[in-house]
Amino acid sequence: MNVIDIVSAAAYTVFVWWFCTGVIFYLDGLPKRTYWVSIGAATFVAACAFIGIVASSRAETATSAYVAFTCAVLIWGWQEMLFLMGVLAGPSKAPLPDGVSESMRFKLATRSVIHHELALLGVGLLLLLLTWRSPNQVGGATYMLLWLMRLSAKLNLFVGVRNTYAHLLPAHIAYLGSYFRQRTTVSKFFVGSTTLAALLTVSLWLLVAYDWSLVLSQTGAALVASLMTLAVIEHLFLVLPIPMERLWSAALSSRNSRKQERRSPHASESTTSIAAVDLSSISK
Repeated sequence: MNVIDIVSAAAYTVFVWWFCTGVIFYLDGLPKRTYWVSIGAATFVAACAFIGIVASSRAETATSAYVAFTCAVLIWGWQEMLFLMGVLAGPSKAPLPDGVSESMRFKLATRSVIHHELALLGVGLLLLLLTWRSPNQVGGATYMLLWLMRLSAKLNLFVGVRNTYAHLLPAHIAYLGSYFRQRTTVSKFFVGSTTLAALLTVSLWLLVAYDWSLVLSQTGAALVASLMTLAVIEHLFLVLPIPMERLWSAALSSRNSRKQERRSPHASESTTSIAAVDLSSISK
């Protein structure tokens, strides 16, 4: 595997990560009446992605690695849509009460997302089972890596970070932001979890450089290593004074448009004639 192949794998990973996140942000920002159309389409895509992972697991080629990686990200995105659209979260849908102990805070926080967490883990185990002993393990490895780093990010939000990004939560699950903790100092948990993630990232890139992997092709290892690098960068966004949402400013415009629509539902035609054309497809 030459440098061009590695750079191509890294560039593809960055694009898929950025594009899929943007699509989810945009669809989630549309009115609720559009949610079931989005969920139905995403469910169909996820079903095709399951088939794609199983089919691609039988071949250990560069193409099959890309297919498995893409399908795993699509399945992950489907579950993120279910979460952000309020379909699959947890039995508790209330904000954190005042004056509760840390143990109760953790219990209530867990109840607020437990259904989503169990679904994520269940799908991951299913993917591992479907591709067990197959020559191409990229799909399962990609998904489980996403799950592991997502869990780490959630725990860091609970322990406390500088940037919680609670303002990016949709209104119907905004109560989850009450379980986040904002702090100006970096916690020991963040240092430990990010250090371990960085060490894993270095290990994955060594697998790419020396082709040491026993379960992933070099192309597959490059894709997974690139994704792990992005996960570490995402962790750093939690503590660095950098507004990560600027990466998806265009996608978040649908959410801003809906807010403006709610604030001025009876605006005069003279001031809204141009905006009405752009918003007609998503207005209530």
